[in-house]
Amino acid sequence: MIDMERAIRFVLQRFPFLRRKLDVHMQEVVSKAAIALVLKLFGAGLTFGFNLLLARTLGAEGAGTYFLALSVTTVATVFGRVGLDNALLRFTAANVAVDDWGAVKGVYSKGMRLAVAASAASGIVMFVTAPAIADIVFRKAEVAIPMRWAALAVVPMTLLILHAQMLKGLRRIGNSVLVSGVGVPALSLLGLFAFGRFHGVEGAMWAYVTAAALTAMLGLRLWRSAVPRLRNIAGRFELRELLGSSMPLLWVASLNMLISWAPTFALGIWATKADVGMFSIASRTALLTSLILMSVNSIAAPKFAALYEKKEMDALGLTARRTAKLMTLLASPFLVLFILVPSWVMGLFGSDFSEGAILLSIMAIGQFINVATGSACSLLMMSRNERLMRNITISVAVLSLVLNVLLVPLVGALGAAVAMAVCLACTNLIAAYLVKSRLNVWTLPL
Repeated sequence: MIDMERAIRFVLQRFPFLRRKLDVHMQEVVSKAAIALVLKLFGAGLTFGFNLLLARTLGAEGAGTYFLALSVTTVATVFGRVGLDNALLRFTAANVAVDDWGAVKGVYSKGMRLAVAASAASGIVMFVTAPAIADIVFRKAEVAIPMRWAALAVVPMTLLILHAQMLKGLRRIGNSVLVSGVGVPALSLLGLFAFGRFHGVEGAMWAYVTAAALTAMLGLRLWRSAVPRLRNIAGRFELRELLGSSMPLLWVASLNMLISWAPTFALGIWATKADVGMFSIASRTALLTSLILMSVNSIAAPKFAALYEKKEMDALGLTARRTAKLMTLLASPFLVLFILVPSWVMGLFGSDFSEGAILLSIMAIGQFINVATGSACSLLMMSRNERLMRNITISVAVLSLVLNVLLVPLVGALGAAVAMAVCLACTNLIAAYLVKSRLNVWTLPL
């Protein structure tokens, strides 16, 4: 990872016109985003391999059962984080920028205690209610046992996500992506080889739970090694200030989760497990279109928080516009691939999944709009506009429910794909407009 950053700096030194095009902020974004992109590509490859093995091992119905259980775990994990992920990132980045390490320690200790309590409660509720959710909500009683196994992953998934966010706040981008994007898919893939062929969906869940626990321990170790100075200082941070930021962001996270998983839930209620499996594979493959956005945001988000804290608005706007242009350029090949040959891509997962080609194309368009609007959502959350982001998400969540209730019973997975693409596009276009009107920053690459 260090060699990658040095290599990029070497290129900038050898080609002065590139250095002139990139100010100091963009040079940091490009160099560290390249590290994040390499790791995220590796993680995406592992995730693709896991989904491929899962689909070929369990088939469309087995994959559908797995993803239904995983969807409930995601819901439980969102409530377990209580909106702390972006709040911890923002406060860590802002306080590191002004060298206030006592506040960093206070944020960490208070945030983690709150998260452990909330995620443990959320996991217990999921474990106890799993049979009722499987039978009453999904009307698929066989989902209950995998769901109970998945409940064991709620606490470790919460902790690994929060440690990854705080590492990001320290600008330890490589370590952050290793925890958030590589650890779980890598270890899940190994576990699936060990358990999946012999124990089916339950074996796939065992692999996921084990991967989450081991990656959470890795995240804790990397955090402690990154901040040895915190051991000998007293932490100080007002819980009220932390909750004041995290509660609006809990709404944002909860409603984003609703938007993301409403199609899966709707398919679980009104369609077959095969439809759930096909849609889930297509949506995860379409995410490759916005892989560059996730990579750039991993360094841009703490950069935005620091620049906003220092009131350097011109630098903030310039960085936002240039990152949007970079992301749009790099995401274009994925969009072209998923529109021109979607049947071939989906066929890689098995003949059961070829029918999902149109789903892949539709959701890839939505993901591309997500990329082309730049880091608008991240900008709102990093500039103390959490409530604006909450209001956007509430509106789009209502739209998501309406579209899924209307379309999924009529056209199944196709309706779910349209609902997801429309909601994703609306979220980011509205966020881009509000960033322009509130911060006078234009994020679109036009």
